[in-house]
Amino acid sequence: MKGWRYIAQRLPDEAFLDWSVPLEDVEITDVLSGDCSLTGSIPARYGRLIGSDGNPIIQPWATAIWAEKDGEIRGGGIVTQADPDGKNYGIECVGYTGYLAGLPYTGSGYAGIGADPIDIVRVIWNHVQSQPGGNLNLLLGETTTDVMIGSELTQAEYDSEDGPYTYDSGPYKLAWYQDNDLASNVNDLAAKTPFDYHEHHLWVGDSIEHHLEFGYPKIGSQRDDLRFVLGENILAAPQITLSGDDYATDVLVLGAGEGATQVMSLQGVPRSAGLRRVAVVTDSSIIATDSAFARGQRELAWRRNIQEIDSFTVRDHPNAPLGSFSVGDTIYIKGRLPWTTLGTWARITQITTRPSEPNAIGITIARTDKLTS
Repeated sequence: MKGWRYIAQRLPDEAFLDWSVPLEDVEITDVLSGDCSLTGSIPARYGRLIGSDGNPIIQPWATAIWAEKDGEIRGGGIVTQADPDGKNYGIECVGYTGYLAGLPYTGSGYAGIGADPIDIVRVIWNHVQSQPGGNLNLLLGETTTDVMIGSELTQAEYDSEDGPYTYDSGPYKLAWYQDNDLASNVNDLAAKTPFDYHEHHLWVGDSIEHHLEFGYPKIGSQRDDLRFVLGENILAAPQITLSGDDYATDVLVLGAGEGATQVMSLQGVPRSAGLRRVAVVTDSSIIATDSAFARGQRELAWRRNIQEIDSFTVRDHPNAPLGSFSVGDTIYIKGRLPWTTLGTWARITQITTRPSEPNAIGITIARTDKLTS
């Protein structure tokens, strides 16, 4: 089938409710290591979407809507908001990863020792999907990491250049009395390991199959074959900010330990114009002075360049044809503005599609030099 259509399914049994939901003003957002979304509205004149009980067939937490173009699922998820205002029926959907938000762990307990963080994510999803009414049929990718967390030790001691220090350790635990937002558990594991995750959905025969893929240490690649250029495929001058809150001439890194034995590194750049500003970075996972020094160097590199750009709109163009890049990819951004010049590598963290604007998409990015700090 050519063009866009919107398909409604009942949850959790996935029975098809409507093959052509008349959504208008649709916006589809694909997110890296976060919750995808779909929003839109249904004009009130479409009475066929009312069930025999007099209620709309599209109900929060009981319906999924999928956006399909040319036979491929391009986004969608669970309806979380459905707001009739007399003229329209507003719809908000969240991707399947958003199902974990605010959802507690209710099992008998889990204690991971030497566990792969992605395996812990699997434990979380297996628990959630084993509950009555909780099975989304989400299939988890097989990626693993070389990181192990959780230990039988209750306390460990290390010697550093600045003297000995200790820290508490133990198993990675899931418990009903402490874990009441499993999305936070997953995002914390992803940030600290680190790893990426990304959901996607596709037709397999007459069914829609749901996948959560992982990437260690990341999803995507550096795309030397593509570029975003102001005046070529970036449609309008993006908003650029210069945040004094991020600026620093010196960085103080505080690592593990306490008091005079705490791991520390203080470094700066040669004095030039401007006042001295010191950024303080605290990270208890840093257990050696050389690691603190390296962290300080990375922080200094980006804090001396506080030019920030976070989003823009691109059009279909040979520089980067729409569909040739995905969330997770790193692409060079360049351009000349009246008072500054753009030139930076940035990672795509979000792509927003509006079917009413077929030749342009919204891009949200993160500077790669900041991501390494």
